[in-house]
Amino acid sequence: MPARTLTRSHQRAQSSSKMSSQDSRDLPPVPPMTAARLIVKPIDSDEEIGEEEELMSVAGIIDKASQKRHRNATAVFTSDSRRYPKRKRGVSTRSDLYEEQEAAEEQTSDPDDEDMEDVAEEAALSDTSSTSPVTSARRLPRPLNGAPAILKPSDKAATTKNKVSSGRKRVGVSGGVQENGDDVNPLFEAVKDAGTALEETAADWIQNYEKNKVQAMMEMVNFILQCCGCDSSVTAYDIEDQDSVTQTLAQIQDVFGKKKISDYPLVSKRLEFKKFRSHLVDFFAAFIDKGAERETLYEDDSLMESIQIWITAMSSSTLRPFRYTATTVGLSILTALCNAAADIAKATGRSTKLLEKEKSKPRPAVAKIQKLQATVDHYAQKTETLENLISDLFDTIFVHRYRDIDAKIRTDCIRELGKWMQTLPDVFFEGAYLRYMGWILSDANGSTRHEVVKGLTKLYKDNYFIGGLRQFTERFTSRLVEMATHDVDHSVRIAVIDLLDAIRAVGFLEQEDIDTVCGLVFDTNPRVRKAVVGFFMANIKEIVVEKLTNIGDVEDIREYLSGEVADESDVTSAEEGGRDENLVSRSWFTLKSIIEILESYNPQTLGNPIHLSKLELLIGGRTESRFSIAAEALWNVTQLPSWIEIVNYALFDPSVSVNDNEDSIGYKIKKEIALTAQQEQILLEIGIGAADAADRPPENLADKRVKRARGNEREERIKEISEDLIPLLPRLFKKFSSDPETACNVIRYHNFINLDVYQQLRQTVAYQDVFDAICKIFMSFDNSSIVREFSQAVLHAQSCAYVSEIVEPRIRDLQDDLSTTFRATVKGLENDLASTVFSKDVLAAITTVLTKLMHVSSITDTSEALDYTRRDTEIPNLRIILALLDRIASPDDDEVDALCAGVSTLRFYVMWRVKRAIDLKSTAAFNDFRITLDEIMERFERIILSRAHLSLRHTAICATIDSMVSLNVLVKRENLDLMGIDVVIAPKLQKAIMHIFSREQKAYAKSAKIKLSSGGSMSATAVDEAAVVENADEESNQSSDLEALSKEDEEEEDSAEVEDDNEAVTDEAVQNIETEIRLCEVTGKIVIGVLIGSMDQKWAKRLLQNSKALGAGYDRVVNELRTVVVATEMQKI
Repeated sequence: MPARTLTRSHQRAQSSSKMSSQDSRDLPPVPPMTAARLIVKPIDSDEEIGEEEELMSVAGIIDKASQKRHRNATAVFTSDSRRYPKRKRGVSTRSDLYEEQEAAEEQTSDPDDEDMEDVAEEAALSDTSSTSPVTSARRLPRPLNGAPAILKPSDKAATTKNKVSSGRKRVGVSGGVQENGDDVNPLFEAVKDAGTALEETAADWIQNYEKNKVQAMMEMVNFILQCCGCDSSVTAYDIEDQDSVTQTLAQIQDVFGKKKISDYPLVSKRLEFKKFRSHLVDFFAAFIDKGAERETLYEDDSLMESIQIWITAMSSSTLRPFRYTATTVGLSILTALCNAAADIAKATGRSTKLLEKEKSKPRPAVAKIQKLQATVDHYAQKTETLENLISDLFDTIFVHRYRDIDAKIRTDCIRELGKWMQTLPDVFFEGAYLRYMGWILSDANGSTRHEVVKGLTKLYKDNYFIGGLRQFTERFTSRLVEMATHDVDHSVRIAVIDLLDAIRAVGFLEQEDIDTVCGLVFDTNPRVRKAVVGFFMANIKEIVVEKLTNIGDVEDIREYLSGEVADESDVTSAEEGGRDENLVSRSWFTLKSIIEILESYNPQTLGNPIHLSKLELLIGGRTESRFSIAAEALWNVTQLPSWIEIVNYALFDPSVSVNDNEDSIGYKIKKEIALTAQQEQILLEIGIGAADAADRPPENLADKRVKRARGNEREERIKEISEDLIPLLPRLFKKFSSDPETACNVIRYHNFINLDVYQQLRQTVAYQDVFDAICKIFMSFDNSSIVREFSQAVLHAQSCAYVSEIVEPRIRDLQDDLSTTFRATVKGLENDLASTVFSKDVLAAITTVLTKLMHVSSITDTSEALDYTRRDTEIPNLRIILALLDRIASPDDDEVDALCAGVSTLRFYVMWRVKRAIDLKSTAAFNDFRITLDEIMERFERIILSRAHLSLRHTAICATIDSMVSLNVLVKRENLDLMGIDVVIAPKLQKAIMHIFSREQKAYAKSAKIKLSSGGSMSATAVDEAAVVENADEESNQSSDLEALSKEDEEEEDSAEVEDDNEAVTDEAVQNIETEIRLCEVTGKIVIGVLIGSMDQKWAKRLLQNSKALGAGYDRVVNELRTVVVATEMQKI
């Protein structure tokens, strides 16, 4: 660009930058422009304006001749103020717009001014070829002292008559705001109309600009203002006087700011502006294209200079609509200039190639060489002009706005920078511009970070740019890995993983970073686990190829495996179907590599890892390992060895035969695929993940037919797997039943099988052996995971009618075995269980058998086993459990698990006995255990009102309300006479329950750092009323007991706080989930109590307090109570 353009643009940018308060970030300064400054001589007002006119302008009085001269200077502007024709895209129609408008003006001209028409026309035509400051002699003069010009009412009318009408408010040179006509800006209407051919609109504007620069530029600036949502406009005087751009925009912004307009076309949700932004970008792309086509862009320096002055000033505005719109316009123009420069570069390359070709001929044509050289020189001039324009716009728009306070502006800037690098790499693909991409990686806004990552990904996936990215990679790889592991925006993490995969593919990623990224298969977010599968498997593929290369020749390996391998990479493909147990499968190399990689990753060093020891909290009570979760993600995304291949590998005996020697291929292969005990455990867990992937139900699909078809495919797939697995299941139990961890996984395999296949295969005896093995594992190990999986196995067996008949006798035998074991455990202690001090071994045995009995009671009716005695002298197990619950007077933390299991066992006992009465529809069946029921409920009440461990009181609350639900069914639905049994919880017990609820709520709020509003905890009065002593002696010392209770609660909370401070981040996350589950559980029970009438409806309002703050889960739990609160309020009215 010529020096004048650069200088004027920077002067405007420097003056307009004073208007901005947005650029407060500390970043390196912008390098100064190198163009020379051009000193412009000021206008001599004495030469341009007569003395008489100057005095009259100062006084605010302008005679008719002066008005006419000003009207003549703007006559052509007025004649062209109209809407561009709405041409449909792709349709080209041409007409002489100026002749039509002049004809219309002749019909509407003022008779008093007919004598002056010729003079006006000559004055207007003489002014169309110049935008020099000399034309200020024909402008409305500005007061010399800066004061507003005062016009007479008659002069105002005469002057306004000839003003340019744009259909919006206009800021005049004096700073006053006036209303214009109803016309709208034709450019704005063309861009807003989806059917307008923007290429034709841009071409028409260029033609108008060539005829009348000031008028066309005024229309363009007003168009940009209207895009900002501003109804003010500029005049021809403002366009000519470019030194006053900052002042004019300040006046417009003052008017606009007072209206507090927040909705403008670029962000409007209105239907008419749905595609406005894309049309605006297309218009300026067409504008640059047509300007370059007609050479106006290269020959007229004032075209881009004028536009740049205005958008640069607007882009530094303190008003977001102005700043965002001007930045969008500037970036669109800059992108279009880059496209034009790229086209010129291609044309230059072709011409240069032809020139060199012609010169290399033995007898070159001089005329042709001269012509080609002229063409190359012409292109070089255009390239220089475009590069100057690009550099100027970049320095005045991008450099200031890429760090704007508005995240949308920053996002747009970095998106366009990525485009410029791809379009014009010779200019923008340099370290000076790449550094902006690196800086934005640390942007506070997730969308902005996401955009820069997408831009970098495109660069790394294009081989053209790889060589220039090495230094950038060395500097910012650590930041990218950090974003992949710790970014708070999961979409950004997923995008960064894709970027790092591209960096890994070109060899720029260190092995340490590769391991860190691969470790994200253990991430807690399923989207992240799914995204990293491609990266992970690419690494596995390289490892497998390296393993096979180290073993020996590929041809020898092929021959040994009896398989066809096209190349080394094919060894990662899965093999369908079963194999002989003595044969080695190709897929086992892939499985072994996956196992080794997963085993090597330490979850504590990863970002957002899944905690191994407490994972069941995250999976709704099921025992899951990080390996099975990672495997589920892998098998969901990519084609890997089938589930049967995993089972075959687990059963494979890698023992080396006598014929194998250390140098043989067979020896090396078997040694390579041999698994340790820990790796066998990981392999079984991987199989569980693969099974979960195969058993995943179809997602929520709108098309029911597609959903039904996918569901049928899933069922057929599970059936096929079951047919293959049933013969292998006994071998799995035989090999892995000795270890509790592997045995638990084998039970999971049983729970995956479609048990109806046993009937189809007539394998009754085989299933009896399998279920006997499951029961043996259940009785042999003290493992909570096995207990839970056994419960799932029994439920799975009961769901199949054919199999349920087989397992029913075995379940009764199991109940008897548990009862006998429990009685033997407490033998000799039955008469003094309330005060006996248990040894650790005895306590552990009691806890184990009660836990197993609790789980069995939850799925089968154990009431007969609990009441049964072989001899009259024996104490029933039910009485033993009731005696154990008397130990709450002095609770020991080590006994909490045993007591909770006892409470839960009694809860299920009550529910099974009530169910029996309902099934028999017999009052007598209920009355048989009425006394026992009263004893059980009395134990529950004593625990709730005691100072027992909070977990024990929590369990007692759940047991109490569940029992009340069962009794409500008998009383209200079956209408049985139950001797006046009360199904309403006592008021004092309700208050104690709400006190415990408040403690659970406070614990979760503290763990999750949630601030509860007023009413978030029980009042002191409620706590006092809830603390009830158990006998007359304690009643006399009630106040001291209340103090002890409050002190004990505070001590527990303080202890929890200390533990929180010492826990790792992952433990804290697990604790948050655990406390939320406990809160939602006890809240759900209270909600049920309120809904069935066992608890007072006044508690509904208390439960609804802070429901939104406590999370979506809690809010859904208490949602049903909203109708109760409304009904209660209506009754009061």
